[in-house]
Amino acid sequence: MADVWLVALVVVLVALAGLLTMAETALARVSRSQVDQARRDGNRQAERLLTVLSDRPRYVNVLLFLSTVALTTATVIVGYVCVDGPIAAGGSTLWGVLVAVAVMVVASYVVVGVAARTLGRQHALRIALSAARSARGLAAVLGPLATLLIVIGNAVTPGRGYREGPFASQAELRELVDLAEADDLIE
Repeated sequence: MADVWLVALVVVLVALAGLLTMAETALARVSRSQVDQARRDGNRQAERLLTVLSDRPRYVNVLLFLSTVALTTATVIVGYVCVDGPIAAGGSTLWGVLVAVAVMVVASYVVVGVAARTLGRQHALRIALSAARSARGLAAVLGPLATLLIVIGNAVTPGRGYREGPFASQAELRELVDLAEADDLIE
């Protein structure tokens, strides 16, 4: 019976990782010009999202951190269930480990890697508007921890690291393209 609850927890954790990744992708993808237009159209959430976009790397890093925590926890639980549960009962520990790896690779790739990122890209503005409030709250609580982990990552990385983490570069490039597009430099 305990295994059923653990499997249910894994489903919740994988879904949570998917939601966090979808929000992270949307925040990285949405442009300031889209949000400005939403604000002009009277969307009250746009102002909150503009605050998030003013320090985008901070919020994206926290969402990435939480997604990693959720997926890692789910993986450990699946490993425990497969090695200590009925899957390994008739076989070996190796068989349980292989099943756990296969289950979590498929689940994380399909749910988080493909589905969540695709939805985050397809509906970036809507998802970013919805996620802005939660992202602000999570960053207020967990931002210092994510920043500390980035500092540690930069310390163990040869060369000069990135103060805001390596995750901001794609968002910065998109912002430059959006600015150039807003100035009619490119279509």
